[in-house]
This record gives sequence, structure tokens and C-alpha cells, in this order.
Amino acid sequence: MPDHAAMPDLVVGTEPLRAEITLRAFSVTLHRAGRPLLRNLGAWVADGTVNDHFIQFTEGVVAAEDVAALERAGRATVEGRRASHSSPERPGEPPEAIALDLRFEGGRNGRLTLTLHSDERVTLRLTAEGEPLRLALDWDQRSDERFVGLGARHGTDLDQRGRTVQLGADRRYTGPDCPPEMLEQGGIPQGDCAPVPWLLSSRGYGVIAHTHANGTRFDLAGSRTSVSTRAAAGPLELEFLCQSTPVARLRALCRRTGFPQLLPEWGYGFWKSRDIHEDREAVLDDHAGFRRHEIPLDAIVLDSPWATQYNSWEINPHQFPDAEAMIHDLRADGVRVVLWCTPWVNLDSADGQIPPQPESGRLHREAAPNYAPGARAGHFVRCADTDEPWVGQWWMGTGSIVDFTNESAERWWREQVMRVLRQGVEGIKIDDGDGYYLKDDVRLADGRRGVEAAWHLGGLHRISLQRALDEVHPGRGVLFGRSGWLGQHAVGHTWGADQASDFWSLRALVTATLSAAASGISNWSHDIGGYLGHRLVERCPPELFVRWLQFGCFTPLMHAHSRFPQEPWNYGQRMVDTYRAYVLLHERLLPYTRAAAATATRTGLPIIRPLCLIDPSDPRSWQLADAYGYGPSLWVAPVLDDGAREREVTLPRGEWIETWSGRRVRGGEEVLVEAPLERIPVWVRAGAIILTHPAEHVARGVGDTPASERPLEATLWGRPIGGRAAAATSDGLRVRWSSRDGWSTSDTARSVSFRTIGD
Repeated sequence: MPDHAAMPDLVVGTEPLRAEITLRAFSVTLHRAGRPLLRNLGAWVADGTVNDHFIQFTEGVVAAEDVAALERAGRATVEGRRASHSSPERPGEPPEAIALDLRFEGGRNGRLTLTLHSDERVTLRLTAEGEPLRLALDWDQRSDERFVGLGARHGTDLDQRGRTVQLGADRRYTGPDCPPEMLEQGGIPQGDCAPVPWLLSSRGYGVIAHTHANGTRFDLAGSRTSVSTRAAAGPLELEFLCQSTPVARLRALCRRTGFPQLLPEWGYGFWKSRDIHEDREAVLDDHAGFRRHEIPLDAIVLDSPWATQYNSWEINPHQFPDAEAMIHDLRADGVRVVLWCTPWVNLDSADGQIPPQPESGRLHREAAPNYAPGARAGHFVRCADTDEPWVGQWWMGTGSIVDFTNESAERWWREQVMRVLRQGVEGIKIDDGDGYYLKDDVRLADGRRGVEAAWHLGGLHRISLQRALDEVHPGRGVLFGRSGWLGQHAVGHTWGADQASDFWSLRALVTATLSAAASGISNWSHDIGGYLGHRLVERCPPELFVRWLQFGCFTPLMHAHSRFPQEPWNYGQRMVDTYRAYVLLHERLLPYTRAAAATATRTGLPIIRPLCLIDPSDPRSWQLADAYGYGPSLWVAPVLDDGAREREVTLPRGEWIETWSGRRVRGGEEVLVEAPLERIPVWVRAGAIILTHPAEHVARGVGDTPASERPLEATLWGRPIGGRAAAATSDGLRVRWSSRDGWSTSDTARSVSFRTIGD
């Protein structure tokens, strides 16, 4: 271990960042503004073998390695140093850097390059000779340190301290229906939805692991925090972001990897999906049902299957005869169509979901018509030792993955997508871009192997599909994807993967939502009621369905999808009325939600805001997993326990107003609130203006009215401190209130009504 008492042999950098390096008992301590951020950073390598096991049925990975004793870097020598005179006045100057030759226990040599940048970033790059299994950097964990991020961590704890997380192999179901023998092994492995190699610490730093490798690991379980990758993927490259606040560090992350998109209004509306729309009549039944029960509807998602095979990009004429007319008829009524896809093209789709028509069954036993042309042109990921397409099995059959590092392959794929988009489809739901499907030895067109690039293809697929949407429907198309990794938050929506229909899964999903937000994911959604069903064999129980619906109302995109008939009219009239009320509320909140989305595009601050982003100095904030900020002025507390009719809620500091009573409440402590089945506890920050649409304007959905022409309601919640308040829409309208002048707007021609609630 590093010698904590050793005096540094050299110092790199100046204020605000400075690194103190001890060479003979190697360690690095990083300071910001005179305060230590990272203490006694060291390096280690380890030999070993990988024994990860992929379970196709649940798309889960059981992570396992045989690892030899760690070999720590015991001493270092200076190989080279580059000084810097950079300053805000001289931004073009190179950063200060130092290269160190490392000597590991056991005699192995390595190299560490440390670079301090003028924008409060530090980058570290580690290599080692030979062929170790793992490369790692680690540092002292502070006694009060908390950790959030790493993408959508599905569990009951927001703080990841005490855990070891292997990205892509971390998600487990440990809910009430987990068999005891599986619970003893940590739960049922599931596809690890939207992992992100980004960790946000309460001690003043965030760290990015620049890798696309399977096996990327964040070990937060001991006295040392460790980040490691498998050395076969190349050097370990970490980037520490050291800005003064968590939001500033999140903004710096987005500067490095992309800011979230501002999507068109229907992308924040209400979408209806089914596991299978077996035929045209099923699609029209969804549409007619929502119209009959006067529930707003913005899009219908045709999940798998809809194509002749997986993924031919040809609409199945036996399942959907005259599909283009159906799409146009729905669109004429204000309802968009979204199509599901994956990056696989199948040789055989017989093991996938198949619509009931005999001709549909015949087609799915055949190779997709675009497979042979794609194979001949070299558009698929290739085998290790030949130029033949690599063929794998996934949950919808057997096929090959498109190689999006090949420009010709990307263009070939995009052109097929655009052909369908030109038929009137305006959205794409993208599934199965996860790295755990790729074998280590497969080859890509850019020269990398699967071991180096497993989690890169999913992001490249997103970009390709977004390009297709932008070319056919500029500014109007919406992408909706499940997979994650560094930078994927910047393209379209991400949704929270497949959930069982039980309260444990709802609680884990809320935690994942906050974890995803702390990872930069702003455009977020989930399947209301759970996709997998109750005990995997029946639809969501009514009470859970209501509580999930309420959570969905306060999610950027409200999305209903399930394997079972979870249309509200299947539960009775009371459910229809409740469902209508919450979908309508979600639609009315569109100006507020989209304004928060616009903030995310500029600053990186997500729509959903865990308390650690709002008030990081609050000692509760890094662990609070069951309540959150929704935009700048709402605090939402979903009910997460079966039978609960009240719950304790942690309120942020400040003054708040209960939405259901108009009563003013002081924050900074826990409050016990009533939570009858029809109510989700929500508060408004006192003195805030909330902009909404009138109910009658969005009673059928958002339609096509330009945002700048939509009517608004402005509600002032309580008298603001200082006697003035303001709010803005994403299209630039500003609404103001002052105790002296009353209400005013920046566009007097816009239809805005005003009201005040509370004192």
C-alpha cells in the first residue's frame, strides 16, 4: 500500500489543480484549491482468466474471473515531463503532463501518464507489459464518501458504496418472486440496462473510464476505490472531472460526451405499446380504445414483430396489409407510429415472436432478404479468423450484427430505415445494442476486436438511426433506446428495460431513474406496470398499476408497454378514470417538462433531479432513492409499498406547497403525508410559476400545433420571496409576476391565462 506519511518527490500543476507524486513508495495525491480530492492513488495489475457466463434467456451475465494476487506499483521514475503556461488568457497552451515508468511487484514494468488540464480535468493513462488480465487505478476511500452514477443501477440503494459493479453484468432481480436458491447467489441475472462508465463522488470529483470493454469494473466495496478494465481491451484511461459542484461536473461530462437532445413535443407525451400487435385490427383497437375513453394519445409503438423477418425493414404485408394507409390514418388523427428494431439481421427468425398468420410463420423461417446482400458486401461483424459474418443467437433468432464502424454498412442500414420512415413512421424504438452479445475475438471494420469495442456498436447504432430520422423528419423524429454507455444519453430517449410487475421492481426502477439522471441521462422513460408481468404469468395488479402510472406521469416520456393486456379498460371504469387523469396531467405539464429538457441541452442538468444534484451539502442527498425533483420546481414522492396510504417523504430545504391542499410546508426534514390510492405526493417550490397547457388543448394528445402558438396556463404557487417570479418555455416565451406590476409576458399575442394558489 502507498506510504501515507511520505513527502512528495515532485509536484505537477498549479492552482486550482495540483498533483503531489511520491516515487519510491509510489502514490499520487490530487488537490483542488488546496483540498485533497484523491489521496494516495496507486496502480495495480493482476493475471487471471475470464469465466463470465451469459444467460440468454434473461440476457443476464454472471461475472466470474480467476484472479491471481494483485501486483502493485511499488516505485516510479520520471520518464518525461511537459510544463505548461496555460491560463484562461492563453487557452491554446498545452496542458501540463508527466510520464512515469512504473515497477510492479513481481518485476513487471508499466507506464502511467498524468495530464492536468486548465479546465479542471485530470487524465491518467496506464499500460503494463505482458498480458495481465486487469489494469487498475485505485485510491483511498474517505469515511464519509458516497457514490452515485454508473448508469441505471437497478436496486434499492442509490449510493453504490460497498458494492463492486461490473458494468454490463450487474443487474439482478432480488424481488419477492426470486427463488431462494437464486437469491442465495445474488438474484436472477438480467440484462444490465444502460450502464455508463461514470462515477460521481460526494468528495468533489467525477471519473470517466474511457473504454468500451466488457469487464469494466468499479470496486467500491473496500477501503480503496478501484477502477479497472481487462487489459486485452487496451490501456486503462481515466478522466477525473474536478469542478466545484456535482452539477458542474455533470456539465463537464456532457461537454466531453454530448448534451441531451431537446426532442419534439410528442417525444415527451404519452405512447401506447403492446408486446405484439398481431394484426392491423390490434393497432386500431388501441387507437379506438383510447379515443373511446377520451385518454390522450400521441404515439403507438409497433414492437416486435412488425417486419417480414428480424430485421428486414420491410413491413409484413400479412400482418399489416396496406400499412402505409394505416400509418397515415393514425397520423391524420394526431397519432404517430414508432417501429421497434435491433442491430441484428436474421438468418432464421423462427425462435422469435411470430404473428399468427400462416404466411407470417413461413417468412420467419426464412432468412431476412437483406441478409445475403449485407453479407456479400461485408456489412456485418466478422469472425475472428475469416471474413465471414459472425453468426450469433439472440432472443429473436439467429443472425449477424451490423458493423457500424464500417461507413458503407452504416449507410446501407440507414437507407433501409429511411425507406420505412418515408412511409410515415416518425419514431424508432431501438433494442439489443448491448455489448455482452459480442465475443471477444470478433472483428470490426475499424480494426478493433470485440474485446475492445463491445459497448461501442450500440452508440453507433443510435447515431445511425438518429441520422435517418433527421434526414426524413428533421426536428420531428424521436429515437427511443434501451442500451447505454458513455455518450448514449445525448441521442434520443433511454428506457428502463424489462421489469417484473411487483413493488420491489417499481422501487428498483425509481432508484435506477435517479442513478441514470446522475449519469447524465435526461430523456428517460419506462414501461408503466412492468413489461414482464406479475410472477411473469399475469398482468400487473391494480394497485401497483396505479402507483406505476403515477410515477410514469412524472417521467419525461410516459410509455405503456407490457406482455399482458394492461389497457386501462381491462381493469374497469375506476381505472379508466384514474388513467385518464394522470395521462392528461402529464400532457398538461408538457411546457414545464420541455423547458426542463431545454435546460438539460444547455447545462447537462437532467429533467429528473436527485437531491444530490439539487443540494449536495444536504447529508441525506447522496442516499435518497425514493423521491426526486422534476424540473426546477416540483418535488415528487412515488408511493412504493403495497397497501400504503401514507408515506414519509424527505423534502429539500426551503419552502414548499402541497399540490393537493395548497398548504405551505417547511422543507429540510421528513414529513408524513397522506397518500390515498388516487394520489401521488407532489410539492411545488413556494414562489414558483408552473406553465401548463389547458386540459382541453391536450385532451386528445399534443397534435401538431406549433409550440409558439399553443395556449398556456401560468400558475403562481405562493408569494415569492422578493416579490417577483419568472418562468420560460422551451420556445423562448417568458412569463413574469411581480407584486408591483402583476403578470406580464414577452409575447402579448400569446394566449396565457393566470392564477395564483396559496398566500
